[in-house]
Parts: sequence; structure tokens; C-alpha cells
Amino acid sequence: MVELLHDFYKNGQCTDFRIVPSAETALLLRNCKAIHKMIGNKLVVLIKTDTGGKPFIQPATTDKFTFYLELMKPLFITVSNIDETLLATKRFYFSNLSANKVVVTPGNELFYLSQPITPFAAATNYKPGEFSTQAGTVYESIKTSTGVTPPDAANWISRNKNQYATKNDMLQFIPAVHTFSVAPATSVQVHLFALNTATNVFDVNVYEKAFHYKENVNAVQVDLSHLPKAKYKAVINGVVQFVYISNEAVYNNLFAVVELFNHLPNGNDFSFFDAGGLVKDKIVAGKNVWLNFSVRFANRFAFWKYISSRKGIQAIDSNPAYSFAGNGNPADYFVSNLPVPLQETPHDFKLTLFQPISSEPPPAPNPDVHASGMLTKAGNDYYCNIYLNY
Repeated sequence: MVELLHDFYKNGQCTDFRIVPSAETALLLRNCKAIHKMIGNKLVVLIKTDTGGKPFIQPATTDKFTFYLELMKPLFITVSNIDETLLATKRFYFSNLSANKVVVTPGNELFYLSQPITPFAAATNYKPGEFSTQAGTVYESIKTSTGVTPPDAANWISRNKNQYATKNDMLQFIPAVHTFSVAPATSVQVHLFALNTATNVFDVNVYEKAFHYKENVNAVQVDLSHLPKAKYKAVINGVVQFVYISNEAVYNNLFAVVELFNHLPNGNDFSFFDAGGLVKDKIVAGKNVWLNFSVRFANRFAFWKYISSRKGIQAIDSNPAYSFAGNGNPADYFVSNLPVPLQETPHDFKLTLFQPISSEPPPAPNPDVHASGMLTKAGNDYYCNIYLNY
């Protein structure tokens, strides 16, 4: 099972996508007497077994199951911690080779298909929305900083042990005939390396060609149509990048690819079968427990900016975590001291008016995430613009 999670939704379930198999995987599933079904936020794959749990048709160790994520709800882009500028050239790639296992509590383990979030590095310049880990906890940067160690509350917000999809999971999707950009040169060396399943390293040379020109060029077109759809390491004049070759993924503008490999040894946490070669489907406390992979998306943090064109607001009362500063008295806007998480469950902020309209202060509305222009970006920070008729 592949489960999509999102911190914006109150139930934590992300139903913004449709997960579909590639054409090759759809055929492979049929040949293995397996079926797939999308149920809410979950992709479920079932395979026919004997009573002991051994598949009637055993998938080969060379088999790879590829699924595509099709974005069905554009709201996802607004409420997710994603740098949308990266989506102009890159998409997400998830795999069971990530080996991203998190022990939440003893006996409660999560197997993420995203890359492990990297440990905090003092020399790194962190920008708002970027993640690091420190002492087993994941932190999100809320202010541009270098050398400020989590959990400094002015610069970092704890995300507990959650592992999120990040920019490290993004790579360029390219068609089979692709034009690579290069620094101006008269000679261009192109190398592509495929995955070595013995080591899980991309070091199998599958393409090598030199291009020579009379004058400097800044691009070279390469025909890779002989290569199967997959992730590759491309080295162009010594510059390394990872790409995913697939006309299907490119021309259908797919949001993400999930690749599940079957070459991992039986009993590995991220393999399909236990040490005995049986499917990981067992009864625990009277319930079926399946092999469950997770992909988790973080909700976006943004400064909330309440705009009061009539200047009728004296203050915005909040919980201890947040305060709002106006640009004058009376003020025509108030901005939160810290970025506030966008979430389906509303925050409880109150408006103090110069001329009260009731004995109870009116609530300060949460941003309408469906409204056009609600979210803006200034530098590295995001702002939610909320207009008030006071």
C-alpha cells in the first residue's frame, strides 16, 4: 500500500491525487495475477497467493512497478510547502530504495518513499520552508539563517519526526529525445548511468557520446529512445544531474513518479516479501497489517496579513504562540510575528474593535485558501492576505 499524507487536512489524508500504473506496470500486474485500486488517499495492490501467503506467480527480481501521481486538485499547490518555481522544470520522484525508516514509537514504524531529510549543517544557508534534522527531530526553517542550530524558536519550528517530500526528491523529467543545456563549449561529453541493482548506485554506463562543434554551443540534443523509462544519472561535461526519462510522464505533465523495485532481499524493510518469501500481510490484534509505504507533504507556513481599509481594528488577540503587529494606530494592516501554518482546522484569533459591535469580540477569519491572490511571496517569505470589513 502507498499512502499519501498531508498536514493541511484535519484527518491527515491527502486525496488530491490519482495514482495510476504505467502501461508496463499495468501489464506486469496482470501477468502476476495482481490488481490495484485507489481507495481515498491510498493505492492498494493485491496479489493472488496460496493459503500460506506465497504468490502463485512470483514477480522477478528484475521487475519494477511504476506508478504516476496525477494532480486532481490545484489547491494542493497553495497549501503545500512546495517551491512552485521548481515545478517549472522538475517533478517528484519517490522510491522504496530511499530506505527512509522512522520509528515513531516502539512497534510503530513508518516506511517513507521520500529521501531522508538531511541533518542540520552549520555552514548551510537555510531559507524559509527548508528542513533539517537535529537529535532525531525534524525542523522547518521559518527565517533565512546560517549557523543557527535548531530548536531556536525564532528560526525553526519543530515538525516532530515526520519525514516530508522536499526539493531533494525532485528531478527533471525529460522526453526520450532531449536537449541538455551546457556551459558554452565546442566539445560536449554526455554520459548516462543506470541503477546498479547490486549496489543501488547509479554507475552502470548505458550511454556515452562526444559532440564536437566549430563554435561554442550552449545546448546539445541527445536521442535516448533506446533506453527504458527510468531514473538515470546524467553527466554532461562533468556536471551531474539526475533525470527521469519518460515521454509518458513528460507529455502528460505528471506530478510525481513512484518506482517500487523487487530486487531488495526478502526480509528487508522496504522489500515486498518477508524473510520466508511470503507477502507481508498478517493479522495483528485481529486486524490485517500490510506493507505500507508513505509519502507525506508538509503544509505551508505563511505570515498572516490582516488588511483593514477602514482602520477600525484596535488589536488582534491571539494564542500565546502568535501576536499581530499593526503599522500604526489606527492601523490599516496587521501582520503575524511568526509564519502561521495553513490548516483545515481553523485557528482561533479575535478582533478587538475601536467601536465594538457586540459583547463578544468577532473572530478573525482564517485565509480563504480558494481565493485568487490570497497567497503572495515577498523575497523568501509567503504572506496570506486577509481582507476585513472593519
